[in-house]
Amino acid sequence: MTHNYKSIKIKKLLFFLCSLSMTFLFGQNVAGEHILTIKASTGDYSDPGKFLNLQTLYVPYTKGEVSGIFKGEVLPIGGDIPDYFEKEGVWYMELDIDMILLTEDNEKVYCKATGVLNLTLETFQAEKFQTHWRFRTSSKKYNFLNELMGVGFGKFLPEGSEYTLQHDIYKIIKKSS
Repeated sequence: MTHNYKSIKIKKLLFFLCSLSMTFLFGQNVAGEHILTIKASTGDYSDPGKFLNLQTLYVPYTKGEVSGIFKGEVLPIGGDIPDYFEKEGVWYMELDIDMILLTEDNEKVYCKATGVLNLTLETFQAEKFQTHWRFRTSSKKYNFLNELMGVGFGKFLPEGSEYTLQHDIYKIIKKSS
Protein backbone atom coordinates (compact mmCIF):
# COMPACT_ATOMS: atom_id res chain seq x y z
CA MET A 1 0.00 0.00 0.00
CA THR A 2 2.81 2.45 0.80
CA HIS A 3 4.39 1.62 -2.54
CA ASN A 4 1.30 2.98 -4.38
CA TYR A 5 1.22 6.05 -2.13
CA LYS A 6 4.88 6.84 -2.90
CA SER A 7 4.26 6.25 -6.60
CA ILE A 8 1.36 8.70 -6.58
CA LYS A 9 3.46 11.29 -4.70
CA ILE A 10 6.30 10.93 -7.21
CA LYS A 11 3.87 11.30 -10.14
CA LYS A 12 2.38 14.43 -8.58
CA LEU A 13 5.86 15.86 -8.00
CA LEU A 14 6.90 15.12 -11.59
CA PHE A 15 3.70 16.70 -12.91
CA PHE A 16 4.32 19.81 -10.78
CA LEU A 17 7.93 20.12 -11.96
CA CYS A 18 6.92 19.67 -15.61
CA SER A 19 4.21 22.31 -15.24
CA LEU A 20 6.63 24.70 -13.57
CA SER A 21 9.26 24.29 -16.27
CA MET A 22 6.67 24.86 -19.00
CA THR A 23 5.76 28.16 -17.35
CA PHE A 24 9.38 29.27 -17.50
CA LEU A 25 9.78 28.11 -21.09
CA PHE A 26 6.50 29.30 -22.54
CA GLY A 27 5.09 31.76 -20.03
CA GLN A 28 6.30 34.97 -21.67
CA ASN A 29 4.60 38.05 -20.30
CA VAL A 30 3.56 39.81 -23.50
CA ALA A 31 1.06 42.46 -24.53
CA GLY A 32 -0.21 43.95 -27.75
CA GLU A 33 0.14 47.62 -28.60
CA HIS A 34 -2.13 48.96 -31.35
CA ILE A 35 -0.12 50.54 -34.15
CA LEU A 36 -2.35 50.79 -37.23
CA THR A 37 -5.89 50.46 -38.48
CA ILE A 38 -6.16 49.99 -42.22
CA LYS A 39 -9.54 50.27 -43.92
CA ALA A 40 -9.60 49.31 -47.58
CA SER A 41 -11.94 48.75 -50.50
CA THR A 42 -11.47 46.00 -53.01
CA GLY A 43 -12.14 45.92 -56.72
CA ASP A 44 -13.57 43.14 -58.83
CA TYR A 45 -12.17 39.73 -57.99
CA SER A 46 -10.50 37.83 -60.77
CA ASP A 47 -10.06 34.07 -60.83
CA PRO A 48 -6.58 33.16 -62.09
CA GLY A 49 -7.20 29.43 -61.66
CA LYS A 50 -5.80 26.55 -59.67
CA PHE A 51 -2.47 26.15 -57.91
CA LEU A 52 -1.54 22.87 -56.19
CA ASN A 53 -5.22 21.80 -56.23
CA LEU A 54 -6.20 25.05 -54.51
CA GLN A 55 -8.30 27.78 -56.08
CA THR A 56 -6.58 31.15 -56.46
CA LEU A 57 -8.12 34.64 -56.59
CA TYR A 58 -6.77 38.13 -57.16
CA VAL A 59 -8.46 40.82 -55.07
CA PRO A 60 -7.09 44.32 -55.89
CA TYR A 61 -7.16 47.20 -53.42
CA THR A 62 -8.79 50.30 -54.91
CA LYS A 63 -8.63 52.81 -52.04
CA GLY A 64 -8.34 53.05 -48.30
CA GLU A 65 -7.26 54.98 -45.25
CA VAL A 66 -4.77 54.40 -42.45
CA SER A 67 -4.79 55.65 -38.87
CA GLY A 68 -2.70 54.94 -35.80
CA ILE A 69 1.00 55.78 -35.51
CA PHE A 70 0.52 57.75 -38.72
CA LYS A 71 -2.36 58.79 -40.94
CA GLY A 72 -2.52 58.25 -44.64
CA GLU A 73 -4.09 56.36 -47.50
CA VAL A 74 -3.95 52.96 -49.16
CA LEU A 75 -2.71 53.39 -52.72
CA PRO A 76 -4.58 51.52 -55.47
CA ILE A 77 -1.59 49.24 -55.98
CA GLY A 78 -1.39 45.62 -54.89
CA GLY A 79 -4.01 43.40 -53.39
CA ASP A 80 -4.57 39.94 -51.99
CA ILE A 81 -3.82 36.72 -53.87
CA PRO A 82 -5.30 34.05 -51.60
CA ASP A 83 -5.23 30.33 -52.19
CA TYR A 84 -8.31 28.57 -50.86
CA PHE A 85 -10.38 25.44 -50.80
CA GLU A 86 -14.05 24.99 -50.00
CA LYS A 87 -15.45 22.49 -47.53
CA GLU A 88 -19.07 22.36 -46.35
CA GLY A 89 -19.83 25.95 -47.34
CA VAL A 90 -16.68 27.48 -45.84
CA TRP A 91 -13.74 28.89 -47.78
CA TYR A 92 -10.46 28.19 -46.01
CA MET A 93 -8.14 30.88 -47.35
CA GLU A 94 -4.42 31.44 -47.02
CA LEU A 95 -3.96 35.19 -47.51
CA ASP A 96 -1.06 36.79 -49.38
CA ILE A 97 -1.41 40.59 -49.14
CA ASP A 98 0.72 43.29 -50.77
CA MET A 99 -0.18 46.91 -50.02
CA ILE A 100 1.44 50.34 -50.30
CA LEU A 101 0.55 53.09 -47.85
CA LEU A 102 1.18 56.80 -48.39
CA THR A 103 1.45 58.76 -45.14
CA GLU A 104 0.09 62.30 -44.75
CA ASP A 105 3.70 63.53 -44.76
CA ASN A 106 4.25 61.85 -48.16
CA GLU A 107 6.27 58.80 -47.06
CA LYS A 108 5.62 55.40 -48.65
CA VAL A 109 5.39 52.20 -46.61
CA TYR A 110 5.22 48.81 -48.30
CA CYS A 111 3.22 46.21 -46.37
CA LYS A 112 3.34 42.44 -46.75
CA ALA A 113 0.91 40.25 -44.84
CA THR A 114 0.10 36.58 -44.74
CA GLY A 115 -2.69 35.02 -42.79
CA VAL A 116 -5.85 32.99 -42.66
CA LEU A 117 -9.45 33.79 -43.45
CA ASN A 118 -12.15 31.21 -42.90
CA LEU A 119 -15.24 32.57 -44.60
CA THR A 120 -18.79 31.18 -44.42
CA LEU A 121 -20.09 31.65 -47.95
CA GLU A 122 -23.82 31.75 -47.17
CA THR A 123 -23.51 34.68 -44.75
CA PHE A 124 -20.14 36.11 -45.86
CA GLN A 125 -19.10 36.04 -42.18
CA ALA A 126 -15.47 35.61 -41.21
CA GLU A 127 -15.03 32.80 -38.71
CA LYS A 128 -11.31 33.58 -38.47
CA PHE A 129 -9.45 36.55 -40.02
CA GLN A 130 -5.89 36.87 -38.68
CA THR A 131 -2.73 38.17 -40.30
CA HIS A 132 1.01 38.60 -39.76
CA TRP A 133 2.42 41.92 -41.06
CA ARG A 134 5.87 43.11 -42.15
CA PHE A 135 6.73 46.63 -43.31
CA ARG A 136 9.42 48.13 -45.54
CA THR A 137 10.24 51.78 -46.06
CA SER A 138 13.19 53.96 -47.02
CA SER A 139 11.75 56.76 -44.86
CA LYS A 140 14.06 57.94 -42.08
CA LYS A 141 11.03 58.95 -40.01
CA TYR A 142 9.35 55.53 -40.21
CA ASN A 143 12.52 53.42 -40.39
CA PHE A 144 11.55 51.62 -37.15
CA LEU A 145 8.82 49.84 -39.13
CA ASN A 146 11.49 47.83 -40.95
CA GLU A 147 12.16 45.93 -37.70
CA LEU A 148 8.55 45.52 -36.65
CA MET A 149 6.35 42.45 -36.98
CA GLY A 150 2.65 43.04 -36.54
CA VAL A 151 -0.25 40.77 -35.72
CA GLY A 152 -3.54 41.72 -37.33
CA PHE A 153 -7.17 40.94 -36.74
CA GLY A 154 -9.43 41.59 -39.69
CA LYS A 155 -13.13 42.07 -40.18
CA PHE A 156 -15.54 42.89 -42.96
CA LEU A 157 -17.26 46.24 -42.59
CA PRO A 158 -21.07 46.51 -42.81
CA GLU A 159 -22.68 46.85 -46.21
CA GLY A 160 -22.97 50.52 -47.14
CA SER A 161 -19.67 51.43 -45.45
CA GLU A 162 -17.15 53.38 -47.48
CA TYR A 163 -14.69 50.49 -47.17
CA THR A 164 -14.97 46.72 -47.51
CA LEU A 165 -12.65 45.50 -44.76
CA GLN A 166 -10.53 46.58 -41.82
CA HIS A 167 -7.23 45.33 -40.41
CA ASP A 168 -6.35 46.24 -36.82
CA ILE A 169 -2.61 45.70 -36.43
CA TYR A 170 -0.69 45.33 -33.16
CA LYS A 171 2.95 44.98 -32.28
CA ILE A 172 3.67 42.40 -29.62
CA ILE A 173 5.84 43.67 -26.79
CA LYS A 174 7.43 41.78 -23.93
CA LYS A 175 6.42 43.18 -20.57
CA SER A 176 9.04 43.77 -17.90
CA SER A 177 8.95 41.31 -15.03
